[in-house]
Order: sequence, then structure tokens, then C-alpha cells
Amino acid sequence: MRKFTIVFSVLLVLCFTGVLAYVAGSPEFVPPQTLVTAKDEDPEAPVWDETLDDLLAYLEGEGLIDLSAKGLLTNEGLCSEAYIVNGAEFYYWDLDALDEDSDEYQAYVSLKSEGFIDLYGSGYVISPVSNGPFGLLATRYSGDADALVDAFESFGQE
Repeated sequence: MRKFTIVFSVLLVLCFTGVLAYVAGSPEFVPPQTLVTAKDEDPEAPVWDETLDDLLAYLEGEGLIDLSAKGLLTNEGLCSEAYIVNGAEFYYWDLDALDEDSDEYQAYVSLKSEGFIDLYGSGYVISPVSNGPFGLLATRYSGDADALVDAFESFGQE
């Protein structure tokens, strides 16, 4: 019986290794991406002096959002302010007012260092685009998401 157990264990290991080799070699296999980290941000850029209202007004002026469809999002434990406009979610962290031990500040640090936020520690992860103290999640945006992200990233970067 002992020989059978050893032979069976070796066969299982070989089968498992074969499956891994098959998956890695298949054309559909996409290797995992590395974590997205924040680009080198200029702490002197004008974006750090802007407010969320300034950002939204800029994007409305660009014709990308309609502020008449602006709705408030729950932000406690996530950020200082959050709105949804035309399906796009906008986040703002008031870094001067946040305590470094707060959940909001930890969400900001996670976004900047790891490229994602684990919502309320639930395991539900979002990956907003960041620009200074702002974040944008455009996954449900009803317009041209690429144009919105480009305008968002250029805001306050002159």
C-alpha cells in the first residue's frame, strides 16, 4: 500500500506540472501584469491647489460631462469627497485635513503606491486613475472613456 501511495503522489505532481506547462504554453495565456504605481508626480503642479469642483467644471467645459447629472457618492472610509457624473466616479482626498491613521488616507496611499483601493477592506478592488489628490473610475462612464481619462490626467499639469 505504501508503494501505491508514493507512485500515486508522484503521478499527481507530474499531472499538475503538466497542466501548468500546458496553460503557460497556450496562446490564450496572458502573463500577470505588474502593479500599476503612480507616475512621478510634481508636488509643485497646480493640480494640488485645485478642488473637486474645479476639476468637474474643467471637464464640463471640455464637453465630457454634464454636471446636471451629478450625484453624491458615499465616501466615508474611502475619500474626502466623491461624485458620480454620467457614470464616471470622481474621488478627492483633502490631504491637509486627513489624519494619517484614517481609512481615507490609507485608501489614498494604497491608490498611489499599489494602484488600487480595496473598498472598505471587503476584497472588492477598484483601480481609479489618479492625478494629484483626485481619482477617476471611468468603467461605467457613458461617453468616450479614453477622452475623459486623457482630460483628467492633463488637468492641473501645466
